[in-house]
Amino acid sequence: MLALRNHDRSTMLTCCLLAHLLANPASAESFYVATDGSDTNPGTLAEPFQTLEKAKAMVRAALPSATQPIQVWVRGGTYYLAQPLAFGPEDSGTAKAPVSYSGYANETAVLSGAIRLTPRWSTHSDSIQVASIGPGLAIDALFANGAQQVMARYPNYDAQTTVLNGYASDSISKARVSTWKDPTTGLVRGLHHGRWGGQSYKITGVRSDGQPTLEWVGDNNRGSRLHAEYRMVENVFEELDAPGEWFYDRTAGKLYFYPPEGLDLSAAVIEAASAEELIRVVGSKESKAGRLTFSNLTFAHTHRTLFTRPYEPLLRSDWCVARAGAVFVQDAQRVTVSNSVFDRIGGNGVFFSGYNRDHLVTQNEFLEHGATCVSFVGLPLAVRDPGYWDDFPTTIRDETPGPKTDDYPKDCVVSFNHMQNNGRFEKQTCGVNLSMAESIIVSHNTVHGSPRAGINVCDGTWGGHLIEFNDIFDCVRETSDHGPFNSWGRDRFYALGGYNHNGGRGAEKRPYAFLDAWKTTVLRNNRVHYDEPTSYGIDLDDGSSNYEIYNNLLLNTEIKLREGFDRKVSNNIMVNKQAEFHVWYDRCGDSFLRNIVVNRTAYNTKYLRSGRADALEAALDYNVFYNGGSDVVVGDRGWERAGWDVHSVVGDPMFVDPGKLDYSVGPGSPALRLGFVNFPMDQFGKPGAPQPDPIEFVEASTAASDSTPLMGARIASINDMSIQSVLGAPDKQGVYFEAAPPGSYAAEQGFRKSDAILFVNGTPVTTLKSFLQMYNALDPGAKVSIVLLRNQHETQFNFVKETADKSAE
Repeated sequence: MLALRNHDRSTMLTCCLLAHLLANPASAESFYVATDGSDTNPGTLAEPFQTLEKAKAMVRAALPSATQPIQVWVRGGTYYLAQPLAFGPEDSGTAKAPVSYSGYANETAVLSGAIRLTPRWSTHSDSIQVASIGPGLAIDALFANGAQQVMARYPNYDAQTTVLNGYASDSISKARVSTWKDPTTGLVRGLHHGRWGGQSYKITGVRSDGQPTLEWVGDNNRGSRLHAEYRMVENVFEELDAPGEWFYDRTAGKLYFYPPEGLDLSAAVIEAASAEELIRVVGSKESKAGRLTFSNLTFAHTHRTLFTRPYEPLLRSDWCVARAGAVFVQDAQRVTVSNSVFDRIGGNGVFFSGYNRDHLVTQNEFLEHGATCVSFVGLPLAVRDPGYWDDFPTTIRDETPGPKTDDYPKDCVVSFNHMQNNGRFEKQTCGVNLSMAESIIVSHNTVHGSPRAGINVCDGTWGGHLIEFNDIFDCVRETSDHGPFNSWGRDRFYALGGYNHNGGRGAEKRPYAFLDAWKTTVLRNNRVHYDEPTSYGIDLDDGSSNYEIYNNLLLNTEIKLREGFDRKVSNNIMVNKQAEFHVWYDRCGDSFLRNIVVNRTAYNTKYLRSGRADALEAALDYNVFYNGGSDVVVGDRGWERAGWDVHSVVGDPMFVDPGKLDYSVGPGSPALRLGFVNFPMDQFGKPGAPQPDPIEFVEASTAASDSTPLMGARIASINDMSIQSVLGAPDKQGVYFEAAPPGSYAAEQGFRKSDAILFVNGTPVTTLKSFLQMYNALDPGAKVSIVLLRNQHETQFNFVKETADKSAE
C-alpha cells in the first residue's frame, strides 16, 4: 500500500473523527429539561426538570454505573444562566457512556447570558424613558424583543459605515469631554494607529488641560497608540441622543432608553447581557474532561470581555486575546459542538485553551460575534523558548524541535460552519484563530464580514494544519495590511543573529526554521475573494514557513510570501492581482509552479531580484499569465538567465464560466499542457451559505517610485501597499531609504536601507514632498530629531544635516 502524504492522513483523520463523534446510538438513559418543569420532577418527558444544573447533577450520579450513552434533552425556551454551566471530569462521559446535551426535536432551546429585566418605565424627557432596575448590575448590551440596541455613543451608530459603524476624530476632544458630567463612565473604541487591529480604553478621569486620561485594555500586541481618526466613544449619558440608544447608571441603578420608533415598551421583552461565558468544560493535568456533546442549542447574548478580561499577547504575533468564550474548553478530550447557533456573543464563541484533543465544531451558525468565532490557543509553557515583542531572543537557546509540554490543542476539526460578521467590538478577530496549536483541520467553512482575517495562524508552533474547502470573503473590512488568510512565523529562528526584517542571514537561519513549524501546513481548495486594496489574500507574513499551498482560487486578491522557508505554491488561480514575494531569505527553498495569474504584471519583483536566484534556491516555472490579450510583465532582465519561468507562457487560460464563479479551464487551455490540474469549483464553504459575487477582469495599476537622491542615498514615498508591508509601516505616510550605500553620508549618520522616517522635529511626514520641504528648510549642520521606523519598531533618532549636501547635484 502506498504511503499517504501528511495531508491525506489528515483527511482520513477528519473522516474518522466525524464518524466517531457524530455516532449517537439510542440512549439507555435520558433526562429532560423544560422552562416550566420542576427540579423535584423525575426528569422525564412528561415531568421534566427545570434547570440544566439539576440535569447535570443527575448525569453525574448516573455515570459511575452507565454502560450506554446518556442524553439530556433541552426543551424549547430561554434558560438564563447567571453563571456558566461548569463540566469537570466527574461530569464527563466515558467510552461506553458519552454524554450529550441537545435541544429537543425542532424546538429552539436558548442558553442566554442575559438577565430578563422588568422595568417600569417613566418619562425622563421627550424622547428618553427611564426605569429603576437596581444598582451594580454587570450589563453592557441591551435587547428589546430580541433586537440589540445601541449603547449611547458618539458618533451615532451608522450601519452603512464599515469602520466602527461610525467614527470621528473629535470623539474624545477637550470640547466634547467638557460637556460630560461624568466622563469616567466612558469607553473608547478605535483602531490601532497602523490599522493592525483595535485599540480600546477606559476613561479614568480628566487632566487639568481638559484632555481625558485613558487606561488601555491591552487589546493589541503592537503598542497602544490610538488612530487619530478611527475612534469613537460610548457609555456616556450625554451622548444618548438617537433612537435605539441606552445608558445604564450603575450607581443609581437607572436604565435610560431612547426607544426606536414603533416599539411598544409596555409589552416589550427587555434583556441585558450579563454573563461572559455559558459553558465551561475544564479538566486537569491528571484527569481530563470530555466525551461531551452540545448540539442543537442557541448560545446567546453574552457580556463583552473587551473591557473586563485581561488580554494576553500571543507570542510575537500581532494579536492579543482574552482567554474566554461562550463555550470554554481546557484540559479536555472529545468535545463536540454541533448544529447550534451562536447569536450575538459579546466575546469569543468557542475557545479551546491549553491541552485539547480530538474536538469537533461542526454545522454551526456564528452570527454577529464581538470577537472570534472559534479559537485554539495553547499555553506558552508548551513552547520552547517562547518569544515576545519585548523579549526577542537573538540566539537559539533550545535546539529541540517541537513542543515542550502537551498543553496545546491538537487533532481537532472545525468544519461546515457559517461565520458571519465577527469582530463587532474587538478588531484582531477572525472566524478561526490558531496559536500554539498543531494539526487542526479547518474545512468547508464559510467566513465573511470580518474586520481583520477570516482564518488566522498566529505562529509556526507547530504546523500540521489542514485548511481546505473554505470560502472566505468580505474580510479585512476595517483594518489593513493583513490577509483574509493570514499567518506569522516569528519563531525561534526569526531573530537569530539580531532582529531584522530585510531577509538577512537566511543561510544561518534555515537549519533552525523548522524547530517550531515542524509539520507542514496545507492550504488547498479554498476560495478567497476580496474587493479592497488593503490586504493580501493568502498572506504568509513574517517568517511563515513549511507550507504547501495549492488548488486555491483567489479573486481580486493574491498570494504573498514574506520571510520564511519552504513555501510550495502550485496549481492556484489568481485574478486581478500579481503574486507578492517580499523579502525572501537566501536558501528559502520557495517555489511557484503551474499557477495561473490574470493580471498586467505577474509578480511584484521589487523585492525579488533575479540576481539573487542562486542564493534563494527557489523555483518559478510552468505558469500561465494572461492580461486579456495584452502584454504581461514577467520578472526583470535576468529572469531567463536565472532559469525562472523559462517554460511559462502568456495565453488565455480559457476559464469555463467566470460569471458563475467557475474558473475551471477548458480542454485547449495552455495551463493543462504545463501540468495544471482542474480542481472543484463547487465545494467551497458550507453548503447553502452565502457566496461572493462574481468579478470582472480589471487591469491593475502600480504606483511609480518617486525615488530621489539625498545624503548620498535614495529616499522615496511609501506609496503602495507592498512597500508598506515590507517596511512594516502603519500606513503609507512617511518616506523610506530605497538605498543607503556604505560610505554615503546617510550611512555615516546611521541610516540603513529600508529605514523609514515618520516624523521630523515632531511634525508628521505625509509625503516625499512634505519631507523635502522640511529637510530643505533646515540649516546645514542642524541637529534633526526624527521618529525612525526600523525593523517594525518606532524609535527616536537624531542625525545632523549635511553641511554641504551635494547628493542632489
